[in-house]
Amino acid sequence: MRNDLPQEPRKGPSASAMPHPDNDGPEAITKSPYQRSAKRQATERSIAPSLVAALPDELLLKVFSELAKLGPVTVPDEEVCHHHRFPFRTFHTPEEPHPGLRSYPFLGQVCRRWQHLLECPGSRQDLYREVVIDFGHELITAVHTPIVWSDRRPTDKEFRESFGATKLSAQKILDFMHQRQSVIQKVVLTNSEGYWSDEGSFVNLQHKHNFTMAHFGMMLGMMCQSLQDLHVQHCNDFFSVGNGAWSAISCVKSLRRLAIEDLHCRLDADSLQELATMPQLEELSITGEQSNDNWHVGLDCIPEEWAALTNLTKLELRGHSLLNVLPAFLAQLPLRHLDLGSCRHLNLAVIPTLIQLEVLSLSATGLAEHRDSGAPAPSAAAIRMHLPDLSRLSRLTALNLSDNRLTRVPPMIGKLKQLKMLDLSCNQELQVASPLTTLQALPAIKLVDLRGVHEEPDVGYWTEAKCISMKHIAAFTKKMKQRPYGCKIMMDRD
Repeated sequence: MRNDLPQEPRKGPSASAMPHPDNDGPEAITKSPYQRSAKRQATERSIAPSLVAALPDELLLKVFSELAKLGPVTVPDEEVCHHHRFPFRTFHTPEEPHPGLRSYPFLGQVCRRWQHLLECPGSRQDLYREVVIDFGHELITAVHTPIVWSDRRPTDKEFRESFGATKLSAQKILDFMHQRQSVIQKVVLTNSEGYWSDEGSFVNLQHKHNFTMAHFGMMLGMMCQSLQDLHVQHCNDFFSVGNGAWSAISCVKSLRRLAIEDLHCRLDADSLQELATMPQLEELSITGEQSNDNWHVGLDCIPEEWAALTNLTKLELRGHSLLNVLPAFLAQLPLRHLDLGSCRHLNLAVIPTLIQLEVLSLSATGLAEHRDSGAPAPSAAAIRMHLPDLSRLSRLTALNLSDNRLTRVPPMIGKLKQLKMLDLSCNQELQVASPLTTLQALPAIKLVDLRGVHEEPDVGYWTEAKCISMKHIAAFTKKMKQRPYGCKIMMDRD
């Protein structure tokens, strides 16, 4: 759950003025990804303020706590449903920390009663179990609040001037966290370096706040006995130099779930050895940004010391373009969820030994066809490109093979009798030359994504092969809809 962090005082006569609750902010220098959708704005305005104001405190707190659970405001309704059904990151649903109460930045400023309610000790247990420090959102919100803009959009010049005068104080962040440290169980820290605007330009925020890696360590020290979940995203400045951030994290002995995401720097395996001192970890995610041939990020090997993580059930290592081998000790860990998306040079020979896996994601790993057992032994480079035999993973319920180089639906999928969710989307070379009897035979299947398969040059019509593929996919979709429990098949419509 989220709430506003205190801001630096703004200069000018409107600095202390209270905003109008319907103030949506400017169409600014950079359209912020934090702005609310038009649909949500209309919903908010349809609620009569007098009715909301009449709610008893207990019910109002319940409303606020439910607001914190809402999904991303920038994701279309169809994709929100899609995102919540698949247990892994997909090509169609890139992740972003959900905004929670940040979609309603003026809750504490609408009236004195609400402000008092949000700050009273009784509300903290309900509203501050999760705190999200989104540097971009905090700064944009600070610009949006002056009352002079409450009934009109500011000009670009007004926005630029206000944004230039707005800064975020590290001391105020630490004070905010210190006051609530006894109830905080999850912290999300994001966009310390900046954020990408809707126009595609990067807005640098490093000169807009003074929160450093030292403050990061101090914040973790406050909650070293109570914090259970830490999610850091788009904060490359904390991890690109030295081992201080990893050392600070390893001191939080209560931590059960750790996610460090969207790094765009090289990672030293020696630095990550310190995580081995946290055997209580249950979920670990360390991911790099997408890379090209000239830009390599992330790990080049997994520390052998991680064998001590004997409670680890979920491991996500997406985007490590230098990682080329998985250690054998992974088979000794209680892993149920493994995500290796965008690790394009990785030898996957260990995968068939991970028989406890329930969720496996191999998206964008450059996989081609599974090699039949009777075929000649391929070279080491070819092994990395072939889909390993997954038939031994009898507990697998969700499988992601999207954005690869598959040319057909792998026949071995028919042996995964517990499989409920399958993503084959964006395999542009995948053709469906015959009925999908392999998938029809899966007794538990409920969700299949076949969008973006069998892509051809746009010549204004489908070739005969494309028509055959779409015919079989449509027939499969019709057949699966007849199942009594319902089965959703996602496919291209044109």
